[in-house]
Amino acid sequence: MNKDLQNLISLAQIDKEASQLEPQITNIENELNEKIKLQTQVQDELEDLRNSVKKAKVSINTNELMIQENNDKIEQIDKKMSSVKSEQELRALDAENGLAKEKIAYANEQISKLEKELENFASKEQEIQNRIQELEQEIQDDREEAQKKTAKVRAELKKIFDNKEKIAKTIDNKVLIFYEKIRKWAKDTSVVAVKKQACSGCYIRINDMVYSELLRSDDIITCPHCGRILYIEQ
Repeated sequence: MNKDLQNLISLAQIDKEASQLEPQITNIENELNEKIKLQTQVQDELEDLRNSVKKAKVSINTNELMIQENNDKIEQIDKKMSSVKSEQELRALDAENGLAKEKIAYANEQISKLEKELENFASKEQEIQNRIQELEQEIQDDREEAQKKTAKVRAELKKIFDNKEKIAKTIDNKVLIFYEKIRKWAKDTSVVAVKKQACSGCYIRINDMVYSELLRSDDIITCPHCGRILYIEQ
């Protein structure tokens, strides 16, 4: 096995280690982002609740105005009662009076219902605010922990890439370019061993001529089926 191939095997292993480490940073950041996303959802929930409180207060005010209007109407009806001249007029005033009282009763029911909702809203708002504070603390703690974890992973990656740079310098530039081209599509299976006379990248059997060449040649040989760089395990 020639020196370039030996170094390519080492380089491929280094790239594989790096590709296994890099997703860890993404995963750490994703966990933190999920917590931040949850915080945003809870804040939106709080905003929706406060909008509901505003609507409930407006409805209470509307019903209070309705009560006042109908109380005024009842007072006017009472005044008219003293000057009623016919039974028909009396029945009309009684009907108008009854309708006004029904509206007052309905408005009072609505106000009672809305006031209970406001009490529930107040309790719910406190729960949400407490949850937001908890999430803020959790996010702060998680962010600090994420920074420590990512710093550790990046330090490991730096060691790996420093080692990769040293090895890359020992490989012929044309061979290195060839390897990088294969790596673009083969990723961590750019350089693979031949096992039981089959490529361990595509798992297709290699013909006797290519296998014989692998055994005796120092040249860099690729799989005739998939194009990966092949080597025989020592």
